[in-house]
Amino acid sequence: MYCVCYPQKMKVFGHTLAAIFILLAAASPSLAQRINVESAYYGTSARSRDVTGRVQRFADFGEPFRVSNDTFRMDPVPGQRKTLVVVYNVKGRRITDSVEEGDVFYFRAGGYAESGPGYYRRGIRILDAAYGTRGRYADVSRIVQNFVRIRRPFKVSNETFGIDPYPGVIKRLKILYFRNGERRSRVYVEGDVVRL
Repeated sequence: MYCVCYPQKMKVFGHTLAAIFILLAAASPSLAQRINVESAYYGTSARSRDVTGRVQRFADFGEPFRVSNDTFRMDPVPGQRKTLVVVYNVKGRRITDSVEEGDVFYFRAGGYAESGPGYYRRGIRILDAAYGTRGRYADVSRIVQNFVRIRRPFKVSNETFGIDPYPGVIKRLKILYFRNGERRSRVYVEGDVVRL
């Protein structure tokens, strides 16, 4: 038995596969710019757990995620505030980031991280926004993100956020955000006008 090969057809098939691979690499952040997580630990300085595998799964898609016991499906130090410390490589850069429990972790230069929910122009991302006082805070991140997205100033008030978490007491708006690669925070008093 013998095989008849058609070199010309095989050559065209090879070019087609190469073209498909290039298109997939361009479309997928995980293929186009691989984020490699060296290590990821969740807990306190005294006690933490290795969560590298789970963080790598988020990194494969450049997806941001909330740092919490639910995300990692465990609580290494019950009753204490924990921190996630991640060391990763992207585009030849070695980056170390730490994020406290309850905050959102964003991969720098990850595909989705550059155009996530709080993004309206290069360099600005809303990570968290809380409105209230004395331990009574409402999460108003989506509302703030919408104002940021349309580049519209807004007044810090119960009417703006549609809620009064502590009636009769002056409240504050705390915003945590990224601007030009730097993590920043701002605090506004009720009645202030916010322009980010």
